[in-house]
Order: sequence, then structure tokens, then C-alpha cells
Amino acid sequence: MIVIACEKRGDLPWLRRLIRQQELCARPADGGEHWDLLIDRRGNVRCAGQMLTCGLDGRSSLSVSSLLQEGGMAALQREMRTLDGDLRRPREIPLKGLPGTLEQRMAGAAVLLFLGKI
Repeated sequence: MIVIACEKRGDLPWLRRLIRQQELCARPADGGEHWDLLIDRRGNVRCAGQMLTCGLDGRSSLSVSSLLQEGGMAALQREMRTLDGDLRRPREIPLKGLPGTLEQRMAGAAVLLFLGKI
């Protein structure tokens, strides 16, 4: 079971929806418990010595590439490794169907990338 921590307590309901919706083998962290993934206050996701920064600019690891398509699209700008060590190369990622605000959908995509789901 993967433990996911949120620095913003307000993200917990959204994270629970993401876990349930995507049927992830994961759960939110309880308090100061050890975590496998961390969603920081800025919506970036840290895991296994890596961090995927999420934002609107091209310098972010995961950036918004289109808002014209339903739900939006994100672009993974550089290679990264999943928790299982698989390589993910730069690609476009649809945000359609992910819960929450644009910032939360971006963080959700980063979580799914780390878990090897996309």
C-alpha cells in the first residue's frame, strides 16, 4: 500500500477522490507517518528522491500544454522514473476525468505517473 501525504490539509478530500476514482492501491498518510509520495503546498509531487514540479510554465516538469481540450492537457517535459523504476519519457497527458481544480488535476497526473498508471 502506497502512503500519500499532503502538506495542505484541504487537499485530503480531493486525494481521497483520486484514490477511489483511479482504484489506486494507496491511502492518505495519517499525521506524521512515513510517506511514499508527498504533495507539497505548491502542488508538486515528491517521491523516491525525485520531484515533479507542476505548473503553467515550461520550466515545470509537468506543465499545462492545453486548456482548450476538455479537462486540459499536461506535458511531461523530461524523463522520470516510476516507483517501480520504469522510465517515463516526455509525453502529453490528458487531465480529463481527474478530480479537482487544474492544480489538483496536475498533481493527480504526477501521482499517477509515479505509480506507473499513465
